[in-house]
Amino acid sequence: MSGRLPLGVVAALLSGVFAADTNGQEIGREAGAARAVAVPPGAVRGAIDIAGQARSYWLFAPPESAPRPRPLLFVLHGGATADGRVTFRYGFQDIAAREGFVTVHPEGRGAGWNDGRDTGFLLDRGGAPDDIAFFRAMIARFVADGLADPKRIYVTGGSNGGLMTLRIACEMAGVVAAVAPFSASLSTRLSTRCTPSRPLPILLIGGTADQLMPFDGGPVAAASGQDRGQVIGQPQSFAFWRKVNRCDGAEPRRDAWPDRVPDDGTRITVEDGVGCAAVTRAMIVEGGGHRLPGEGQPQARNPLSGISSREVDGADYIWRFLREASLP
Repeated sequence: MSGRLPLGVVAALLSGVFAADTNGQEIGREAGAARAVAVPPGAVRGAIDIAGQARSYWLFAPPESAPRPRPLLFVLHGGATADGRVTFRYGFQDIAAREGFVTVHPEGRGAGWNDGRDTGFLLDRGGAPDDIAFFRAMIARFVADGLADPKRIYVTGGSNGGLMTLRIACEMAGVVAAVAPFSASLSTRLSTRCTPSRPLPILLIGGTADQLMPFDGGPVAAASGQDRGQVIGQPQSFAFWRKVNRCDGAEPRRDAWPDRVPDDGTRITVEDGVGCAAVTRAMIVEGGGHRLPGEGQPQARNPLSGISSREVDGADYIWRFLREASLP
């Protein structure tokens, strides 16, 4: 018997990969079907026109007493949805309230982002929107409004959102100060045309047991039977960015963390490029699944999602990495 799951089962699992509990309520995953989503107080929804098409986002800003302009962090959702509210579960807005920056939770179209994989299935699903124009327009608006510091614009996201974060890194390095994709690596197609305009600080986070975004490269969500493109894997992506960031070619420095939570089934190793023109770092979550460390419950209800490591608060670690970067 083949090890492939029936397509109906896989589709049901994929549609719920990022489902999470917030105060005991499930966050809906299908586009237009968000249920009982907990929107934090102070978050507001906005819209912007892109070539005659309305695009939307959620924005969370700290109290007006915080100095302006502020650092701004885009937090990108994964695929199977176009609802930015699902990313509130990561808790970046809580860090923002404490540290005085802004989070923006933009919404893709057609159940995801146009992240550069360019397969027929993904283009049919999303209609190939100009997502780069969407991000440029949002940044221009927030800067013009005096809300965002143009030297401190950051991007993070997981899965399809992580792939879109990498596309932004490739095409908008002159606009964003640093990026931190997780549960994603550079797509094979994008890797052939990714030419950042400058060295860019980057943090890659990936789990070795990720069943949807293979850590060592290969087809994305292969069990679905749909052509969702291929990725080159985290080790190869890390090597790619070390070259882009002009690291000196030496073996990366490795820091194997002590096993702080022995019963969570994960260990963490952090690698840093040596002599780089911009900080180039990879976090390897041994045993980790298709999830951000510290996200929700350790074991997801969806078996394809796998384990969320308890060894580190992923959102806090990402912010502490990003906040050190600034455009010249």
